[in-house]
Amino acid sequence: MQVQDQHGQRIRFCKAQDGTRIAFATTGVGPPVVRAAHYLSHLQFDVESPVWYHWIRELSRYNHYIRYDERGCGLSDWNVSDFTFEAWVSDLETVVDSLNLNKFTLLGVSQGGPVSIAYAARHPGRVDKLVLYGTYALGYAKRERTQEDKELGEKRRLMHKLMELGWGQDNPAFRQLFTSLFIPDAGPEQMRWFNELQRVSCPPQNALKFDDVNSNIDVTDLLEEIDVPTLILHAREDAIVPFDQGRLLATQIRGARFVPFEGRNHILLENEPAWPIFLREIRQFQGVSPQDQVFTKQVITDRLPEHELSETKKLIVQTDEIALARFSVVGNYLRYQAEVRNSLKDWKQKIIMGLKSPSNGENYLVWAPPGSGKTYFVQELANSLKDTVSYEELNLAQLSENEFRSKLDQLSSIRQSSLCLVDEVDAKPGQSWPYEALLPGLERGRGGRVSFVLAGSSTSEMQEMKQRIMTRPKGPDLLSRIPSGNEFMIPTLSQGDKFVLGLGQFRQAGKKRAHPVNEVEKLAVYYVCITPRLSNPRQFREFTNQAVQRLPQGEDRVKYDHLFNAGDPENKEFWERTKTVREELVGQFVSVRD
Repeated sequence: MQVQDQHGQRIRFCKAQDGTRIAFATTGVGPPVVRAAHYLSHLQFDVESPVWYHWIRELSRYNHYIRYDERGCGLSDWNVSDFTFEAWVSDLETVVDSLNLNKFTLLGVSQGGPVSIAYAARHPGRVDKLVLYGTYALGYAKRERTQEDKELGEKRRLMHKLMELGWGQDNPAFRQLFTSLFIPDAGPEQMRWFNELQRVSCPPQNALKFDDVNSNIDVTDLLEEIDVPTLILHAREDAIVPFDQGRLLATQIRGARFVPFEGRNHILLENEPAWPIFLREIRQFQGVSPQDQVFTKQVITDRLPEHELSETKKLIVQTDEIALARFSVVGNYLRYQAEVRNSLKDWKQKIIMGLKSPSNGENYLVWAPPGSGKTYFVQELANSLKDTVSYEELNLAQLSENEFRSKLDQLSSIRQSSLCLVDEVDAKPGQSWPYEALLPGLERGRGGRVSFVLAGSSTSEMQEMKQRIMTRPKGPDLLSRIPSGNEFMIPTLSQGDKFVLGLGQFRQAGKKRAHPVNEVEKLAVYYVCITPRLSNPRQFREFTNQAVQRLPQGEDRVKYDHLFNAGDPENKEFWERTKTVREELVGQFVSVRD
């Protein structure tokens, strides 16, 4: 099976020796680089992340970059019995063999380091180069040779205890503590993403198993067997893996080049001074000449393949006016492609007819990839029915058991027809209460007054989400309450979708501020369509509201400069980078009407 998402990465699956499905993703073109799996990853979530996206973008610039989620994590199978170091090495072998790679650079980050070392020792003829970043030969339970090791070991044991108590709970304080250890110098948005990564990447029981295996890793006996060119990079104040572990690797792997750099973050962030150092070292190590190297001080927004950038520009250049009503599925939820739009309209009508029938109260199951606007779709549907139908929104990931049960009880007492979105229905995989609490409501829904929409997005497809639900307490019972024909998938946003969505949100932002927006400069539209941090309706809404606030009185056109605050370096960087395409976009406007 192969899935291509909106970022151009191709997600596929292969089967390990014990039948476990391993998800892997590929991006870029060039000599292959394989990143061994590490703790906490999610192929879809990471490509949206301000913590990991710059790694994916830059390592795909000159290479065919291959990542995979380890067993029990991300898009790979969660319910597995074999959590061992040997299984991790075998999974790397499976991914490499499935791609028929003969020679490749192997990248080991954190936990992926010892896995890479073991693979390189077994297969020296296939590993062309070995890059080890922020990693170790000894797990923290095996170290404790120095006072620093003892202190870190005690800290990690405390973290393990906190994982037992807090990983699957609603209080975000635990996740923030964990995040602060991994990326202490991160900004609020980066920390928020890493907090969320902990929730979506794996259930608490798997996180504990990962930590148990990690802590007892020992590949020191393999270091002298490594016979490939090796580059080792390590932050001096890494709070997760001590700097001495990097030096240990460098002293025991023959001919290894060791590059220390300043920093406290275990994951190297894009705004750190060490980031360009990392890129320069790894590119020179791979043979990219200095004159051919591209370094970016600001976030590169052109992460689309060239043909998609060209098609996006072509669409904008050829559009001088647009009627938003043509693209409406319901309210302000717009989709560009007629096939997608009509499919969603059919689902909309199915829900509306169910709510209006004498025996209203159908249940629905929805899968949608992150950023597709599933919540916004249901919100707009409910808003279109607000005179006759009440609406309740429950986010399972954000509610405690008491809050969840209380809201369900309140919902059951409402006498009029009701629509209830249970978002992130696949959250809290380690808890038994969510589906137990939900089942009575779903039973009432069948012939009752409430229609439930159960929505999730943490897997790669509907079938995988259903499989995960099936393995949970009361999961089979929950799925049995979804009538045949009431399962729906919302496709990811295309570039055309972003085009109409952006224009629609500019128009709506103007209405909310009583400041009409009738035209948008085409360069501004191009920016909105290709900027990675604008990937879902909520982000579009926030961004366009800020832009409209900058409009001077009497101005009904959103220009490119209105997208930025004065002095914003991203304005200049994007302007310079689009000089080959902006001639047809600057000073040209798209006229927008409802």
